[in-house]
Amino acid sequence: MNRAERVLKVLKRHYGMEAFKHKKEEPFRALVGCILSQRTRDENAEKVAEALFDQASSPEAILHLDEATLKRLIRPSGFYNQKAKYIIGACKAIIERHKGKTPHIREELLNLPGVGPKTADIVLSYGYSYPAIAVDTHIHRVSRRVGLAQAEASPIEVKKRLETSLPSNDWWYTDGALLQLGKDYCKPRRPRCKECPVGFMCEYNEKIRKI
Repeated sequence: MNRAERVLKVLKRHYGMEAFKHKKEEPFRALVGCILSQRTRDENAEKVAEALFDQASSPEAILHLDEATLKRLIRPSGFYNQKAKYIIGACKAIIERHKGKTPHIREELLNLPGVGPKTADIVLSYGYSYPAIAVDTHIHRVSRRVGLAQAEASPIEVKKRLETSLPSNDWWYTDGALLQLGKDYCKPRRPRCKECPVGFMCEYNEKIRKI
């Protein structure tokens, strides 16, 4: 059993086997939701996405909104000028290059405006049920601290390390569990190492204890 498998075993015991079940989401909604979630809280992004999709729920419908209306609807998510540009650009690309359907190939998703590796993986995972670990800031931080990847590893390197260390049927659980661990215990500042379920095997925690 490798380190990632040992950590996952502890997390399954801590959070329960029924936690972090895969949730299916319409691919275009997952895409726009990810763009809206950039540099804001997930809860805030979800509310803004709900308001936007109440008005327009397809690439064609969003492009029929005037830009001022789109910016007004997404303004609470922050950085709304840039996000509006990304959303409009992605909608145009989906219509012109993919006949109005959100692509299901990672390289094609990455060529859409505003789409990076995390967003592409979320669309594939939640929109198309393709197993993938979408490395956000929480998973990136936790993986390097716990020792699932090297301390200087990039998000892409963390993704590769996790996905090669674990069977694909565990990727969805791993994604959710590491993200939740980052929110609950392995915080950027003042991490709760003493209470963390994987603290006893965490390289970061060992360094803290030695200081």
